[in-house]
Amino acid sequence: MTSAISSPAANVVHEAVDERQYVRTKIPARVLLHSGSEDIECEIEDISLGGLGLRCPRELKPGSLHNASIQLDLHKVVLKIDARIKVTSQQGEVIGAQFIDLDGQKRDILRYIISAYMSGEIADVNGLFNVMQRENYIKQRKHKFAAERSLLERVQAVLGSLLYLLAGLLIAGVLAYKAYLFFFRVPATQAIVSADAHVISMPENGYVKFLVPAGTERVKAGQPIATVSTQLATSFTTPADLKALADISQTDLQALLGRSLIETTIASPCDCYLYLPKKMTDGYGYKFAELVHLIPVEENSLFVRASFPFDKLKDLGDIGSIDLQVFGVGESLSGTVIGSALDPLTQELLLQISPAKPLPVTAYQKPVAVDLFKRLL
Repeated sequence: MTSAISSPAANVVHEAVDERQYVRTKIPARVLLHSGSEDIECEIEDISLGGLGLRCPRELKPGSLHNASIQLDLHKVVLKIDARIKVTSQQGEVIGAQFIDLDGQKRDILRYIISAYMSGEIADVNGLFNVMQRENYIKQRKHKFAAERSLLERVQAVLGSLLYLLAGLLIAGVLAYKAYLFFFRVPATQAIVSADAHVISMPENGYVKFLVPAGTERVKAGQPIATVSTQLATSFTTPADLKALADISQTDLQALLGRSLIETTIASPCDCYLYLPKKMTDGYGYKFAELVHLIPVEENSLFVRASFPFDKLKDLGDIGSIDLQVFGVGESLSGTVIGSALDPLTQELLLQISPAKPLPVTAYQKPVAVDLFKRLL
């Protein structure tokens, strides 16, 4: 049952909402009162399961009974609840009324509307819900507690903030470095330590015998390195060649026909370092098999030969620095491009790079990681 709303006084203690028999709330609704042949439209000030407060343009006599039609707008859908009310009081335009003989079904509908509105849920025609952030319930009284932190807690907060700051700066630095490598680094597809070496190979299938002791690293100019025994490759194509066969000895004839081996001694053409592609072993060798590499004894005789895709040609015209990482050599070296060519087989660009520091002879034929960096400006 609702009472008439009176102006607050200094000596009046207001009752809390949760002390009432029914919870009252304000909802955007209106009510149509049927009084004889005249209909009076009023606005609902508040409503509960016991009654409602109305704002009417005219006075209503306390104790009078009226047929009321409560109309609630729910997103273009008007919900009507018919009830019978009794006027209990009136203070200006605010009229207090209570429900008379409100059946259980209408009471349940009204209870659902009040609870849904107070919780912030309003149903529309499609069954959806719009959540309205409202504070309709009584909250626990808030108490202010002292929030002063101890020295240890402050130190922990500062250290935690510094840790997150350092982690963020580290991640930003890594991302910036990766972006720099993506836009300004040109890696080689493959690279190897090379030299202008003399490569001695088998001329024909035959036998090879090394004349230098195992473990030899350096030879002098004219020093015998190995002997190669092969058959003489001879062909007779003209009548004059056949006529000449009648004038040679039997020994020479057998040599020409490939029935005897011709021994050849291979000597070093320079003071060179000796590099063996495979283990020094005497025995049979096949045609074009590499026997030894002779590297001239000169300062900076070793260089790096690197391959790059042909579509990187436009990026190779503005190189600011070169980074060389030779396998087996701990330190990273810089370098300078001293030559370029095009590989006719792979159609790749071949760059000849001279390292800033001389490479040891043991680095010959070792793989190299080559990165070219473009100028920033």
